[in-house]
Amino acid sequence: MRDNNFRLDSGLWVDLYELAMAQVYFKYKKSQRASFELFIRSRKRPFYIACGISEALEFLKALRFTSQDVEYLRGLKLFEDDFLKFLKNFRFRGEVWSLDEPEIIFPQEPIMRVTAGLIEAQIVESGLLNIINLHTTLATKAQRVVIAAKARKVYDFSLRRTQGLQASLAAARTAFICGAEGTSNVLAGKLYNIPVAGTMAHSFVMSFASELDSFYAFAKTFPEKTILLIDTYDIDKALKQAVKVAGELKKNKCNLIGLRIDSGDLLELSKHARRELDTHDLIDVIIFASGNLDEYKIKELVDKSAPIDAFGVGTNMGTSSDAPFSDVIYKLVEVKDSKDEFVPVMKFSQDKLTFPFSKQVFRHASAKGLMKQDFIGLAAEKVKAKPLLKKVMAQGEILEKREDALSQRKKLKKKLEGLPSELKKIDSAFVYPVNISNKLNKAAQLTKALIEKRSRTKNILFVDIDTQFDFVDKKGALYVKDADKLTNIWAKLTKFAFDNQIKIIASQDAHSKNDPEFKQFPPHCIKGTSGARKISKTTLDSHIILSNKALSFEELFRIKEEFPQIILETLTLDIFSNPNALTLLKAIAPDEVYVYGVATEYCVKCACLGFKKIMDKVFVIEDAIKEISAEARQETFSEFKRKGIQFIKAFEVLERSIDA
Repeated sequence: MRDNNFRLDSGLWVDLYELAMAQVYFKYKKSQRASFELFIRSRKRPFYIACGISEALEFLKALRFTSQDVEYLRGLKLFEDDFLKFLKNFRFRGEVWSLDEPEIIFPQEPIMRVTAGLIEAQIVESGLLNIINLHTTLATKAQRVVIAAKARKVYDFSLRRTQGLQASLAAARTAFICGAEGTSNVLAGKLYNIPVAGTMAHSFVMSFASELDSFYAFAKTFPEKTILLIDTYDIDKALKQAVKVAGELKKNKCNLIGLRIDSGDLLELSKHARRELDTHDLIDVIIFASGNLDEYKIKELVDKSAPIDAFGVGTNMGTSSDAPFSDVIYKLVEVKDSKDEFVPVMKFSQDKLTFPFSKQVFRHASAKGLMKQDFIGLAAEKVKAKPLLKKVMAQGEILEKREDALSQRKKLKKKLEGLPSELKKIDSAFVYPVNISNKLNKAAQLTKALIEKRSRTKNILFVDIDTQFDFVDKKGALYVKDADKLTNIWAKLTKFAFDNQIKIIASQDAHSKNDPEFKQFPPHCIKGTSGARKISKTTLDSHIILSNKALSFEELFRIKEEFPQIILETLTLDIFSNPNALTLLKAIAPDEVYVYGVATEYCVKCACLGFKKIMDKVFVIEDAIKEISAEARQETFSEFKRKGIQFIKAFEVLERSIDA
């Protein structure tokens, strides 16, 4: 029964874990961008023919989650409504770089690079892997078969044995691109303008009263296209009958095209058939061999000079039976940070090491065009060699018109002229040199060191209390005496935090004109006035100000990921009066907190005591805070000591290692 919901562009062509990860990204990393690269990890062939890129791009462009798709996902009771609403409007809007299909490639060389929102890039993973793996695996197998056949013709006979109807189309198309003369697959012939070919089946011969009757019936029906299958019963008798049919065809000014042998000792039987045909002056009649052929059997027949003119190759080529997959993988190589810069990532696992950053493949060739060696380098590197990756999609739109199969066939034939002869040997042990550029190697070493450092680095939080004009500037409404002398220290702490990727939370008084606090203190830091602004030396270009409106944990987590400095507006002396403070602290989950700012006996005190209730390691930078009263400072310090709050100098912080 046909399933009317089956669509090749369905958003459900995805492994469940990709949707699960996407929902988490939606909650915590909704706006983050990333780059993934798709490549073959391990060497199972001397070389590969990368194919399927056109199909992959069309998949990306068409991908949609229909209402039925979304309702199915809702029924799984795994996904939240806001995420499902997001999927209804899902489109791939990313950028793709790829090889110029078809291309000769080797393990570790990127076939495609996808740069998009993290959610988009993750959701398309399995679809891309499936498409590229299938077409590349089949193309590589077909190319090996064609190479083994040398000048003899090869035809794709794999429709009945491929793993699915879509796979049969891929098998036919890639075989033609790689040099096969045609296919038995009629739909592939129509879709891709590939020559179609076929003979007859044993069942056809057996359905007639005699073998000769079947031969005559076929010849009379297709007098100009007759190829006779001669191994149904007895080849010797079939050969004699084939000679008779050839004679009858000649009377009608037609010629017998060929004979097909589908079983037995193809070497001896083909020699026997050739002798019989030549004896009867049928030298133009070709011998067509089929029956569980692959490149190894074809090579053996060719090496032994079997008089076979063409091979029909089915199961082994259409399924790539000896290597049914190409170990294609899709790995994250970089993510954008809060500075909108790409940060490298890499995997250290044994035998599964990956290299960071977006990359390019550079191919060196001799003056005659013979491939000499490849380099994998950083995408921005300048190398005197041919770069193989080019931009093929931008904003989810395909940039180039798809080439037809014949054009790709001609292109690949030209590229194969540059393939070293050692690689054309079916059992080749030759390993084509693929080198990692010095810059990429250095980037990998630095990335590894950075990740290892990060894994042992304490999660430190700096807390900047009220470094605002009204408190710090001498003309400020509530100037804290000598606070302006600390601005250089605060500036150094701010820069140190930014350079070392230490998050800064800052409090910022944002009073109304009739704030109750003004009964105790003169009016100050009224929201919207210049006095309420933070001083420039403690303000990063990339920051966000959070009002007293409570946000969810997920929203605060995303903010924490995006902004190096988060400013909390407060209406009282206590930073924790902002309803986001405690939740934000949970999102950041610091190991240590360092507090500085003004004034010591008021807002700084509230902050230190508040943090100490929640966590163990709270430091006050004693030469980066300023009090209003010296007596109050002493009392405050005594209370800090009783509570276990630690004291540290600014220079110690700036010189201190943040490693665990």
